[in-house]
Amino acid sequence: MSDRRGVETPNAPRSMSALEAMRVTRGGRAGPWVQWCRVLLAFALCLHAGTVRAEDPRNAYLIKLLQGSSQFRVRAQAAISLGAVEGSANATDALTAALSDAHPAVRAAAANSLGRIGNSASIAMLRKLSRDPEEPVRSAAQAAIARLETQAPSSVLASARLQPTPEPGPGPRLYYVSVAPTASRVREIEGKTLSDARAFIKQRVQQIRGVVIAPDGEDSRAADRVLKQSKLKGFALDSAIVSVEKKGNGSTRVSVSVIVATYPGRDMRAIMQGAATVTGSGSDAYVQALEGALNGALRQLPQALER
Repeated sequence: MSDRRGVETPNAPRSMSALEAMRVTRGGRAGPWVQWCRVLLAFALCLHAGTVRAEDPRNAYLIKLLQGSSQFRVRAQAAISLGAVEGSANATDALTAALSDAHPAVRAAAANSLGRIGNSASIAMLRKLSRDPEEPVRSAAQAAIARLETQAPSSVLASARLQPTPEPGPGPRLYYVSVAPTASRVREIEGKTLSDARAFIKQRVQQIRGVVIAPDGEDSRAADRVLKQSKLKGFALDSAIVSVEKKGNGSTRVSVSVIVATYPGRDMRAIMQGAATVTGSGSDAYVQALEGALNGALRQLPQALER
């Protein structure tokens, strides 16, 4: 489809065409601030748009526009429209790639749509936009991350299981961190939950600047060899679920502790504690509270590593 100027446009809802009509020109071309206004308004329109089924034939067409159009406005609008596609792996992959688009409007639109699709596996890629030179892109990424971390409580732990070998964190390599299996002082906690918690910790820790995650089961000789060759500082994390409380008001509170020690020597350096309370008493509430408690404890880790 093309408009009267011969520029291709995605087959978007009727409100998207209205967006094109809102044109303030400067010598026949829209100024940069107007372009941003279009994208931001499109975000608002998308919040009220209906969900498109994953098998909708528009899906492939929008992906083609997002990946191949030479017009940034077309790519941005395609990214916005893809945010209404529910459960489409192809759409998620295309939007993830668009986070590296040359134009900030496209990057911001892709971040927004990834937040709407609801796949928490996108969080790691979205965090990389925290250093984007454009403030609207950083804001869109932060909003998407916040939405993904809260809308599906169990999804972050589930996505962590898909990343058993995290890549090194951003920046130069500084720290070599071993994450021990998570323990529990609560008898009812299942082994699978402890395994998921360990994977969740790895996912969070590997996002810290300069962190390299040590492989599971590494012996002390191998660790010493890596530290000597790479000139890294070694640390070990021992985590534990301290308590799970069902409150009288129907909420669930989880407390955790994370001990920071040298690695492989295991001399204790710091104890970090975290707790979170979530309304509800089901499994989803428990997982969300556990995630919040672990996040609370791990926020203190960058400072502990630098000491």
